Amino acid sequence: MPSSDPAGEGAVRRSLEALAIHPSKRLGQNFLVDPNVVAMIVGAIGDDAGPDVVEIGPGLGALTLPLAERARRLVAVEIDRRLAARLRDILAPRAGSVEVVEADILDFDFGAAARGERLVVVGAIPYSITALILKRLVDARSAIRAAYLVTQREVADKIQASPSRDGTALGIFVQAYADVAILRRIPRGAFFPVPDVDSCLWKLTMRETPRFMSSEESFFAVVRAIYGARRKTLRNALQRAFSPSDVDALLGRAELDPKVRGETLGFPALDRLASCAESLSLRSIDGSLGERC
Repeated sequence: MPSSDPAGEGAVRRSLEALAIHPSKRLGQNFLVDPNVVAMIVGAIGDDAGPDVVEIGPGLGALTLPLAERARRLVAVEIDRRLAARLRDILAPRAGSVEVVEADILDFDFGAAARGERLVVVGAIPYSITALILKRLVDARSAIRAAYLVTQREVADKIQASPSRDGTALGIFVQAYADVAILRRIPRGAFFPVPDVDSCLWKLTMRETPRFMSSEESFFAVVRAIYGARRKTLRNALQRAFSPSDVDALLGRAELDPKVRGETLGFPALDRLASCAESLSLRSIDGSLGERC
């Protein structure tokens, strides 16, 4: 969800009309039009805007302009060529420290963008590809120190709640490699066009080590099995990944009640299950379950 000029909805409408842009749902183009929300986001980022910053979907530049004043180096990644061209014109006086890259953020090379120091990422994320972007950021964690993201509120809440009854497999994936903190709620009226849901600003701080010690393959085989059968008992859920006899051996080794629901397990128990699966040399009956969430 790219951001916009902070002058308000009228200025945003005029800018879009001048560029012949009709906000695209496919690209997640909902532009920030509330100057107070822009100031809140910039204030929440604070000193983290000092080093090298990558902005996702700068749009009309609501966040880009204040970030450019603070960051040592700012790389703004915009997929819409018309918006990218406009930003280059506006930011021309800062060409030495600001770069506008016309690209899909899913193809952006964070490793190449990091120059001796891990990046801080900032952006309002298109709702339709939130999961893909989060996976991309986590995958690039060696080049990223932290990310300040505006997403659908429900998504952030579920990620923060993971693992639990209110969590998701995506949330466990994110929490496995990063600390999550919800910073501010953002009403839907802060955007144009107005989305159907409320949003929030939250921070992702990459961990130096994951929250599990087992292999990724084993850990996420367990997670995908459990969260793919949320209403089933732990024994029945694990049978999506392992044979029934192997599941009984696994639960015995891990000393876990087969009748509980897997979504009640925290990281230590999930990791113990995965480690026991490795010690028993168990293999998933479906190779795809070994993929990450």
